Amino acid sequence: MFDVVHKHKRAVQIVLALVTLPFAFFGVDYYFRGGESMPEVARVGDIRITQAEFAETLREQQDRMRAQLGANFDPAMLENPEVRFGLLQQLINQKVLQDKARRDSLRVSDAQLQEAIAGIPAFQVDGKFSADRYRQLLAAQNMSAPQFEERTRHELTLSPLSDPIAQGNIVARASEERYLGLLEQQREIAVAIISAEPFVKDVKVDDAAAKSFFDSNAKAFQTPEQARFEYVVLTPDAILGQVSVDPAEIKAQYESNLRQYGQEEQRSAAHILIAVKPDAKPEEKAAAKKKASEIAVDAKADPAKFADLAKRFSEDPGSASQGGDLGSFGRGTMVKGFDQAVFDMKVGDIAGPVETDFGYHVIKLNGMTPATTRPFEEVRPQIEADLKRQKSSGRFAAAADQFQNLVYEQADSLQGVAKALNLTVQSSPSATRAQAQAIAQGNAKFVDALFAPESVQNKRNTEAIEVAPNTLMAGRIVEYKPAAPLPFDQVKDIIRRQLVRRAASESTQGEGTQKLSQLREGKTESDVGLAFGQPIRVDRNRQQPAIPADALKQIFQADATKLPQYVGAPNEAGGFSVYKLIQVITPSAADDVKLTAAGNRIGEQLSRELFAAYLETLKGKTPVKINQANLEKR
Repeated sequence: MFDVVHKHKRAVQIVLALVTLPFAFFGVDYYFRGGESMPEVARVGDIRITQAEFAETLREQQDRMRAQLGANFDPAMLENPEVRFGLLQQLINQKVLQDKARRDSLRVSDAQLQEAIAGIPAFQVDGKFSADRYRQLLAAQNMSAPQFEERTRHELTLSPLSDPIAQGNIVARASEERYLGLLEQQREIAVAIISAEPFVKDVKVDDAAAKSFFDSNAKAFQTPEQARFEYVVLTPDAILGQVSVDPAEIKAQYESNLRQYGQEEQRSAAHILIAVKPDAKPEEKAAAKKKASEIAVDAKADPAKFADLAKRFSEDPGSASQGGDLGSFGRGTMVKGFDQAVFDMKVGDIAGPVETDFGYHVIKLNGMTPATTRPFEEVRPQIEADLKRQKSSGRFAAAADQFQNLVYEQADSLQGVAKALNLTVQSSPSATRAQAQAIAQGNAKFVDALFAPESVQNKRNTEAIEVAPNTLMAGRIVEYKPAAPLPFDQVKDIIRRQLVRRAASESTQGEGTQKLSQLREGKTESDVGLAFGQPIRVDRNRQQPAIPADALKQIFQADATKLPQYVGAPNEAGGFSVYKLIQVITPSAADDVKLTAAGNRIGEQLSRELFAAYLETLKGKTPVKINQANLEKR
């Protein structure tokens, strides 16, 4: 398949690992709408990063995080200045690489791009590229084919920049063995727990101490603010229900796209390749052609021997062992000369030698499946749904503008926007901020707008807020209850218990630390009054339910040259645990598969670090200017 992809696979992975943001595309019309006049967030050499590009980057990052975190996603995370600056740095990395690729005149041809995309398994059906599946998957991601193809071209164009780094990190077998040995090493420990309970009885907390804590933490002891609110939501599905499609339009769509609703003719063939290098001399080409001609004569004389001849003579490593079998494929899949020959043949024919860029082929046509078209009634529901989606997408943009305008212009009610767009005004029960955020699909920005002082005081509509991709929401408070402090008498017992546990825990930590020091100084376990439990084994990379992460880290950092060793850490119950390292269990020798995987992992880590350093070197040679004021604009 595609040489560039296979040869540069690790390189591409490194580039994508370090430059994780996809390229932003604005369409051709963007460049004719005053792109140069747009405020810029940064400039890399003479390449501009505009506010629009940065906003698109933020939006795409938001979509990815929402997909990963679901209800736990908080859009406010992307308002953090450090996060915004980090995203800008990744965009800058992209531009630095683009600038370097341009200066080095790196290009990916249309043929290379086509073969790269055809080789992506997600776009294949039965091992062959499927144009229908390609379109369907891109549509599911709200991406056009030109966008995806341009993005892929960019990624492949950048891959040669990392080749020397990605392919130059050869990891010694000893390093692989050492790495695996540490990764899979186990340690046997025993645990002694110092409980906080015995210290509880000695702790006295009077009302004055509890009242002092209450006064210092008043906000922790109050009922949360609550509100009942109305809200309306605009989504493409809401528009979809208002869209109808003329039956004649459905029929016209079917008839003008018959190829889309069928299977093109497929042919199955086998071949015998006599390879010719691109720089072969004329006499070498002649010799190859002669050999292919002789094989063709033998094959035509006895077609049943074709598979045996392929196994003996074919120089195509992918098909020779299969008797030359290439499976089934449609027109245009194979290289030009080969494709033409196959589709000119009849089943059972043997042709050749046929010349291509790879050499000379002897071809046998094994079978043919005629083109088929799915009947109209079978695909009618699909076509109707697709046309409705297309129309609703066009209408949604206009509806979104109208939605935004109406919730602003008719700010004291949501009935106007609901009536104009045929939406439903929904009502919430009395809800806290957290409950309101759940109603708003986890969007914190909506909650902040809803509970903003001006919204609470005036009971006016919030602005239209995108709470999810292509989902606008506006709300209006109907009834508001502010946060109210709880009386001290109601919470003093809770405070007292908290303070008692805290003081007991502090005493436990002090005693645990003292006993740990005594053990390390050479005193026996009985001397310090500790009883250790039965030995257990722990793994470096597998969290144990009763062992905090900090304790596990200490266990594996402890010097194992002289045992036993002791480490300690607070436990989740408020006590203190002492861990005795008894022995180290070395893993058995790893097999070649594990060693290879370890080598790849080490190599990729080294490559990432070296490539990051390479990026810094490029940035040192390329002027980078950041406009902080434009970066902070929302």
